Amino acid sequence: MIATISADIISSTALSVDEIIKAKQQLAELFEQLEKLYPGFWGRIVKGDSIECIIPESKYALRIALLIKSRLKSLDIDNSEDKRFFQIYALRTAIGIGSMRLIDRENDMMDGEAIYLSGRKLEDMGSPIKGTLQIVSLSKEQEALQAIGILADAIVNNATQRQSQVIFYKLLGKNEHEIAEILNIKQSGVNQRSTSAQWYAIDAAVDYFEQVNFS
Repeated sequence: MIATISADIISSTALSVDEIIKAKQQLAELFEQLEKLYPGFWGRIVKGDSIECIIPESKYALRIALLIKSRLKSLDIDNSEDKRFFQIYALRTAIGIGSMRLIDRENDMMDGEAIYLSGRKLEDMGSPIKGTLQIVSLSKEQEALQAIGILADAIVNNATQRQSQVIFYKLLGKNEHEIAEILNIKQSGVNQRSTSAQWYAIDAAVDYFEQVNFS
């Protein structure tokens, strides 16, 4: 089974030109990083503010979805009311898990059950207030996976910009000492942000997801 992510940036039209350029640059850099960490990963930005990703090992889908969201929530965005939804939610995401009949990066083409499932689910998603992550899978654990995904996403939605930075690096597997050096803050500050963001719950959700056998 292959996992796909279909996502769109929430309230992207409220961002300034510089902010949307920065967001896309950060995503492009993240996708390059993920290609090295997860062989076969392919992420692309389509239709201006939409994202599509291929994840050959389905178990990493939730971690990668949360990495993308926390990366966007980490951006330094001008604080104004019309950007509030972006600052809270940043991304609406659907994960599809299934087969793929065509993955042709050279010709920029992907087609198959998984991307169809995630794309259709994304189109059906309503207001971000009702949740910003959905999982579609034929797995017998579908309901459990959906519940875990919704809860983890809701916790990340509640994170501040600085807390999101810590969540992002923790999802990458960095320890608190390394994160402190990257962010140029004290390790105690990293620990405080991690605790306030309820990292332990995100970590437990991602760990559960990665133990599921999707074959």
